[in-house]
Amino acid sequence: MHAIDVSATDLNLLVVLDVLLQERNVTRAAKRLHRTQSATSHALGRLREQLGDPILVRVGGEMRPTPKAERLAGEVSRILRTISRVLAHEGAFDPLTTDRVFTLAGPDFVAATLPVLLARMSKATPAAGVELVPAGAGMLRDVADGRVDVAIAPTSVAKVDGLRSAHLVSLDWAVYARADHPAAQSWDAKAWSAYPHVRVRTSGGESPVDVAARAQKLSRRTGPYLPHFLLAPPLLARTDLLMTVPRAVLADVAPRFGLVALPCPVKLAPIELSMFWSAQLDRDPAVTWFRQTLSEAADEAFARSEPLATGRRRKERRRIE
Repeated sequence: MHAIDVSATDLNLLVVLDVLLQERNVTRAAKRLHRTQSATSHALGRLREQLGDPILVRVGGEMRPTPKAERLAGEVSRILRTISRVLAHEGAFDPLTTDRVFTLAGPDFVAATLPVLLARMSKATPAAGVELVPAGAGMLRDVADGRVDVAIAPTSVAKVDGLRSAHLVSLDWAVYARADHPAAQSWDAKAWSAYPHVRVRTSGGESPVDVAARAQKLSRRTGPYLPHFLLAPPLLARTDLLMTVPRAVLADVAPRFGLVALPCPVKLAPIELSMFWSAQLDRDPAVTWFRQTLSEAADEAFARSEPLATGRRRKERRRIE
């Protein structure tokens, strides 16, 4: 590994690196940086020396980033946004003029909140953006350290020092299948056990569905394992596969694939989801505004997917101050 002495590194070069990786052209990057082309070329040379990598290489008539540069691109952008937040004055946040990109981490079905969230932001913060960061083992550590603004995760997740949290939503369970699935006509626990199930691999250990089913002396046949929830609908639409998930996971896309939500025959407690953010940013006006907006968007997005038959009322969440 090429060791780098951060204390001897000109961190202004990160700004140059970020723009170069976006533009992939020294002339355009120089124009954005308000530098001469010669100065930008010199900065690229210093970056290559310090990182031990060519960063950009000419392929045909264009400059392309190296694999290392591709890996650095997202991290460098996030680091620069974090530095901007730290240096910004608390009273300077104005939703109408901010061009900040808020980072939101969580499982892929959290994307169900995005249409509502973006609709609200287009009115209140027309120049701002959102970056959805995949959930991972170090997600909450990234939040605590300020690299991610907000994460959505089960309330019961192991806590990390330096976090604040607030309850977001309760999600009931359902079993998704195509509308003309043979089991739908005589739906019960026996039918649930008779057909193979789509599953999604997560980092949370054994599925709560399997734990609850075993306790109730039920079993389910193993079907394909997928890396993401939203890859399941096309499979469910064309096969006799079933999928047991929180109802909100597929509620928005189910009609497009001709899927129905059947009552879950396994007794399962609702999944409680919370928002997590850094204690250091607890009073940051931008993050506070984003949390409140996200909370309202989740209210609207997930409320649409609540089962009418059960009439379950979601828990009252404390208002985010």
